Amino acid sequence: MSLQSSIQLEEALSNAQAKGLLTTRTENNRYLKISYKGTGTKISDKWNVKIYTSGSVVCNDPAILQNLIDGSFKEPDPKLRLLQIDDAGIGFPLCGVMIGVTNGERVWTDTIDVSFFQSPKFEERLYVNEFAKKGIRLLSKTSPKTHRIEICSGFINTGLRDALRNKGYDIRVVEIKGLLQDNLEQLFREYVKKETGQDLAYDPKKIRKEEIGKIYYQILDWGKEHAPHLLKSGWNSIKD
Repeated sequence: MSLQSSIQLEEALSNAQAKGLLTTRTENNRYLKISYKGTGTKISDKWNVKIYTSGSVVCNDPAILQNLIDGSFKEPDPKLRLLQIDDAGIGFPLCGVMIGVTNGERVWTDTIDVSFFQSPKFEERLYVNEFAKKGIRLLSKTSPKTHRIEICSGFINTGLRDALRNKGYDIRVVEIKGLLQDNLEQLFREYVKKETGQDLAYDPKKIRKEEIGKIYYQILDWGKEHAPHLLKSGWNSIKD
């Protein structure tokens, strides 16, 4: 990034902070110059951008960053009916990943097959495209009369997020809670039970952080012994 571009970026972020859109984050990284996240009002606290001393910039939603830089950022229009998109199972070592869409009254779901998290599809990141295809298909079932969609953070969502923006939707990256998150975790649990014959899935938000690792490896060991074909074996942490 050029010096002029870097100055423009930092000024834009500083202005956004002054308007209450962003707040700085403290991180223990000597290569990090400054880090911002949304305040959770007009910009979700899941949104973040990091500027490194090398001049490189890392942002989990570049479209919002560009809007802040060029002054085109607008807060969501509350008059538009809201749709939400979430995923479940991305951190679970067995089976595929579930995607869910809700209009606040009903939940629609589909599943990305576990083969997309195994070689060679995983290395090619085909699961991002598959997630996007399934998401667009689910949205068509909602008969959406809205251009306002909230979608959870995470790499698997990036293809769908960008595709929906190209279709004219107002997309915001947020933490999904409530109806969709609760229903999706339960439906994912039922899906895993159907695939494995065992009640193995868990909601990581309902388990203490210090216990998640132990439970994860217990399930991973079970999978290696009883259902190796259902392992997300493309992950480096699972490869032998």
